[in-house]
Amino acid sequence: MIHRFFLFAILIILATTGCATESTGVRAWIDSPMDGTAVQAGAPINVLSHVYAPDGVADVLFSVNGIAYRRNPPTVPGVLAKASHEWFPDKPGDYTLQIIAYAKNGQASAPARARIHVIGKTTFTPTPTLVRPISVTPTMVPLSDLQIISVEPIVAFVKGDQSFCDIRVVYRNAGIIPVPNDYVIQAFLDGRPHASITRGRGFGVGGTSEATFVYQFTGTAYIGINLDSTSAVNEISETNNAFAEARMCGTPTAPISVTPSPSIGLPGITPSRMPTRTPTPPPPVVPPASISFRADQTTLTRGQCTTLRWDVENATAVFLDNNGVAGHSTSQVCPSNSTTYTLRVVAPAGDATRTVTINVQVPANTPTVTPTPRDTQGPSAPTLVSPKGSLSCRTSVTLDWNAVSDPSGIKNYIVKWKRNDGQTGGTVTTSTQTNVSVSCGKSYTWSVQAVDNANNPGSTSSASFSIQEGLY
Repeated sequence: MIHRFFLFAILIILATTGCATESTGVRAWIDSPMDGTAVQAGAPINVLSHVYAPDGVADVLFSVNGIAYRRNPPTVPGVLAKASHEWFPDKPGDYTLQIIAYAKNGQASAPARARIHVIGKTTFTPTPTLVRPISVTPTMVPLSDLQIISVEPIVAFVKGDQSFCDIRVVYRNAGIIPVPNDYVIQAFLDGRPHASITRGRGFGVGGTSEATFVYQFTGTAYIGINLDSTSAVNEISETNNAFAEARMCGTPTAPISVTPSPSIGLPGITPSRMPTRTPTPPPPVVPPASISFRADQTTLTRGQCTTLRWDVENATAVFLDNNGVAGHSTSQVCPSNSTTYTLRVVAPAGDATRTVTINVQVPANTPTVTPTPRDTQGPSAPTLVSPKGSLSCRTSVTLDWNAVSDPSGIKNYIVKWKRNDGQTGGTVTTSTQTNVSVSCGKSYTWSVQAVDNANNPGSTSSASFSIQEGLY
């Protein structure tokens, strides 16, 4: 009873300090890839997003680093629509993906962004050995999968005549193996990460569980719940994503049942719960681009550097000296002479430019300083020493390889091994040796990859060996 009293008091304090306000205008959010994701260069990426407009979505603009990439109608039209854009990152680097939804009345949403790190292709060169090839039959990895059953607003507390609501989600294991212990579920509200909950106990195939996310909203809102978890639960489809209307919890309504839609493969919204909006929309107003372009220092001595900074809103593309950039970013410059930098903005309300001039003072008899180039090349593949071939029965072996060198120095070695029955393992070490437990009558493949101090991964070497049957 005392515990419940203190919990109730804490909720009242949270309510008095501020409540979430749901936007009712045009909105957009990126479902996949999520912010901070690392992907491989040279392979197509499918950018999935959801967009919302009270009178329906007309077009969706997809941009990369502030440059318009493709604008087309949503893949699945409607008030709450789904968009899909294929993007092909052809070289490594950091990219900012942006989605803007345009309603049928011309109103544009705020940009939804995801920062993506594209890594280079890794070359794998196996080392030839005299060991007889091992035939390995691939097997399907069993997965567990969280799927939403219902979304229900519940009363958190009442202040005066106003009820403040939390969200209770009921979900089940739709996979083929039990959900493990210590998995994490996360709520995404209107495309923004809201809260995570760690569950200490898993549950079996077909079993159900529930979680309550502290949200404390009022009125009617569209709530997106995403049950993607940590690596403890491997998702196998998008059926675990749900977008449903959560009504004010003071209104006695049944929980909202989330049913996968056959047409789009995602949980849909019950048609009877779609809000009716009859007012005639006002004429579209296209806001002008908001541009801030500046430098930390505008006067330098030759050999010094400064940082250009810019923040741009309400634009479809941004260019720094004719190179496409993100709308909010920075760039370090080290001019050897006085230089003027130009930021060009392409916007629906009209294009605009801004300039910043960096004045460079040249001291007498001062040699020109050439910046040291950044190391972007990974180390060479290590030479594997032993073990190789067939070994007598034993309980452990020492994996041994030769050290490699790199201009940035070697940070560590990534060691991996795989047994012929599918068991795998590995370690990260700064040494050139590591000990591995083995079993008699088994065959093993092992590999080593070096990483330099500039975090560039190098090429991989691999070898195989087998442990004979028999006594130790």
